[in-house]
Amino acid sequence: MAAFDTRDVRVGMDVFSADWIYLGTVQRVRLGPGAAARRSDDLMGDGSCVNGELLGPQPTMPLGNPGPWTQGAANAFGAVADDALPIGRGAIAVGRTPFPFTWRWIAVAEIQVVSLERLVLRRTAAELGARPPKRRGH
Repeated sequence: MAAFDTRDVRVGMDVFSADWIYLGTVQRVRLGPGAAARRSDDLMGDGSCVNGELLGPQPTMPLGNPGPWTQGAANAFGAVADDALPIGRGAIAVGRTPFPFTWRWIAVAEIQVVSLERLVLRRTAAELGARPPKRRGH
């Protein structure tokens, strides 16, 4: 299961089933168990013994480029903490109207793809129990 945070899954994103049936938009995001706060020092490690910058065709450290030091493992790769919260095993409310009684809660584990402003779920609309869209003019 992929680990999503509140930057990945947001209110207003379009939600589609695996068979590309539009289910609605994300109306709410509920954080669940396993949503422990990430720390930038989780990225820290021993790092490489060899600085890749010095192996390159034209090393820039001697010219004053601080990037290899500030973006190394010892400095958490230059990452800074943000306010995005991990969703963990939470859920999303999906619906086509702003009225909560019409929303369907779907586990975050059902999300297969997050792409820009779209979520695609692992299951088809029939498997989710969603009604097919009404056809107009027929």
